[in-house]
Amino acid sequence: MKPTNLLARLFSRGQGGPLVSQIYSRAINRPLLVEPGMAETLIDGWLHGRLDAGEGGEPRQVMEKVGHIAVLEVSGPLISRMVEAPPCGTAPVSFEALNLAFDDIEADANITHVVLRLETPGGEAAQLFDLTDRMAGLRQTKTLIAMVDDYAYSGGYGLAAACSEIWLTRTGGVGSVGVVIGHKDVSEKNAKEGVKWTYVHSGALKVSGNPNEPLSDDARAFMQVESDRIYDLFTTSVATYRGMDVEAVRATEAGLFFGQSAIDVGLADHVGTFRELMTELQGGTYTRKRQVTAAGGASVESEEVVVDDLPAEQAEEGDGAGAVEVDPDSEVAGTVEETQESTAEGDAAAAADQPLAADAIAEQCQANGLSSMTATAIREKWTANQMAAAVARANEVRNLCTAAGMPQLAAGYINAATGVEVVRQELASRLAKGAQLSNRQSAGNDREAKGRTTTYAAVYARRNAR
Repeated sequence: MKPTNLLARLFSRGQGGPLVSQIYSRAINRPLLVEPGMAETLIDGWLHGRLDAGEGGEPRQVMEKVGHIAVLEVSGPLISRMVEAPPCGTAPVSFEALNLAFDDIEADANITHVVLRLETPGGEAAQLFDLTDRMAGLRQTKTLIAMVDDYAYSGGYGLAAACSEIWLTRTGGVGSVGVVIGHKDVSEKNAKEGVKWTYVHSGALKVSGNPNEPLSDDARAFMQVESDRIYDLFTTSVATYRGMDVEAVRATEAGLFFGQSAIDVGLADHVGTFRELMTELQGGTYTRKRQVTAAGGASVESEEVVVDDLPAEQAEEGDGAGAVEVDPDSEVAGTVEETQESTAEGDAAAAADQPLAADAIAEQCQANGLSSMTATAIREKWTANQMAAAVARANEVRNLCTAAGMPQLAAGYINAATGVEVVRQELASRLAKGAQLSNRQSAGNDREAKGRTTTYAAVYARRNAR
């Protein structure tokens, strides 16, 4: 190791460097979606400088484009916001950085498939579900595939579950769908060293959970309530993304499942390697679809056949079962078939005007990229007709933005419930002013871009240079 690297290592980690305080503040007394044993080892490695993340001092580059495929490398512990990279290595993967990568993916019409290559024990709960909701919505326009080689636990599995399907190796592991909050009690250590802490505070819970005294019953109760809240959110999200029953997810009891066992409990779909997956994708022969467990226990494909998509003659064909011949001399007006059709249409129309169940609304909003409207739809008790109209409006907005060469604007318009005509006018106005207008800062020359020192500057310099 070079002497300069050794010095950088000593001063940046292990003895109170900036990364130490950042990792500590993120890991203690906060809900974590992480496999506890692996997390302890990883965090301890960061804090004491025993985990070498490589050289560079640059933000971690998570995305690589291979033809029509975007590969996102997600390795190590996960944090919510980007942090400055230590001089002797790279910063942990953040949900914020992944969101930036998905910005690029959404704006690139050439990208049709996204592979998340996962090797992570999970990490922070903060911002995870905002990211996974976005990923689930993106499944309407891109195919997202999680490649678990060799483990995706807890928050890492949350990312995998939001994908269209999950691959894992024969030794690959998934699961740990649970929440943990850690508290560090150093009161005995302080007493041995003759240190006594005194807090002057207002508010009974202001200093609850501090490390200089044992955890109080009130503090423990508060942490348990928060842990249960995040657990409800976690299990419900996984069940929605995977098409599973919430109780089936809870029944895993945050256990770990490997290879075929993961498929058997519904937490994964295919056993295979990253090389095999990429070979299928690059060869243009990829036809697999995610499998879900039906109510009766049988495994069925999640893709539904819509009659409207079939040729007219095929939709009309049948074996005649259930048809009733009508006596031409009958005095009853109309045929039996017509009467049955009329009744069926009336029933369908009545059902379409009935409010949807809250879970059905949430599922349909999620499936159609309308996550931001879920709360409103549930509060207003949307009917099937209202949901269909919202989906149609969102699709039209997407089509308009794509046709204008600005697909990245679609999500903003949809989330703001902007009318189609307003969107049309604004896009026309933007095109009239120049389609290439951007509010991004110029990247400048290479030397200027490299001279920037912040994580954000480096990330946006890379994006603007496209």
